[in-house]
Amino acid sequence: MKAARPTILILTTHTGGGHLNLAQSLKDMLDTHYNVAIVDPQPASVDRYYGSVSRQATALLHWQFACTDNELASLWLHRAVTLFTGRRILSLIRHVQPQLIIATHAHLSYAVARANEQSQKRVPLVFQLTDLGRLHMMWFTEKHADAYLAPTCEIFAQTREQGIDENRLYLTGRPVRRQFLEASAIGREKTLVALGFDPTVFTIFLQGGAKGSAGVDKVVESMLAMSLSVQIILAAGNNKAIASRYTGIERVRVLPFTEMLAPYMAASDIVAGKAGASFIAEAFMLEKPFLVTTFIAGQESPNLQFIERHNLGWVCLETNVQKELLVKITSNSNMIAEKKESIRTYKAWNMQANQQLGPIIDRLLS
Repeated sequence: MKAARPTILILTTHTGGGHLNLAQSLKDMLDTHYNVAIVDPQPASVDRYYGSVSRQATALLHWQFACTDNELASLWLHRAVTLFTGRRILSLIRHVQPQLIIATHAHLSYAVARANEQSQKRVPLVFQLTDLGRLHMMWFTEKHADAYLAPTCEIFAQTREQGIDENRLYLTGRPVRRQFLEASAIGREKTLVALGFDPTVFTIFLQGGAKGSAGVDKVVESMLAMSLSVQIILAAGNNKAIASRYTGIERVRVLPFTEMLAPYMAASDIVAGKAGASFIAEAFMLEKPFLVTTFIAGQESPNLQFIERHNLGWVCLETNVQKELLVKITSNSNMIAEKKESIRTYKAWNMQANQQLGPIIDRLLS
């Protein structure tokens, strides 16, 4: 009789697409050997709040990030989160009965650790650290998880500096969803023709943010005003207003929210948009230079330095400067070739680091 496969519970949130994408990336890597369940233990109101604020009041997000990015404030915020979600998480653990738990959001880390301690049998707890350049201090309130998975050398160094035991700290690279490992530029012509685009024209994949929070209006209008021959695949997320505004525009093809983005990104020449960690990682795994057009101050600010440090693309936040840059890029193929050389080097390192993740999980479960 075949033994039942161990169950892994991945706890994440829908606040932004990045945390959910990271959870799905882990599931794609682990579900060949384990039963993997992804659950958001937070009330739906948290998701609605984040979606509203990220579209209309990004300054508030920055303020919240900055005010809690210290040891004392992080602890009190964790205690508040635990008060509201602790019982829900404990009930979830008792229902699923996992053999291992992975958290992909800093806000859940402390509450999950407390619930795990209260459950009948404590199981190994893993923190999949999220960002590329620097983490919020909320990740370091709980210092006794069984494993901390660092996606970059920068995060590995910061985590070590925060006193995490090096025997529980691993440099595993940034996981990406399976579709971004399987997508290929070979399908470029087929994808663009299906969209009604000319495969010979310079193509920009522009992301509006999973919650429509990237403020793409000015970027799109600026690109459309250029005399250059460019075409835009616009991922509008859940922003129906943006989708409606640009549907039917000759040089724009609007993608409403979809899980399958990789073929469209692979068909582009460059990827542009908000500097979210998952979006950046997906771009470099497809070997596409990344053009940062906007970011959420505080939480995404270190990602700008990350892109420049590893030569993965360009940071260009002003529309006038974006125009000048695109003129140069479209007239000089060496600019993209030079970026791609650095991107391939980083991609190779990341894929090698990813190979450690499976054996780490195996050891924790053995």
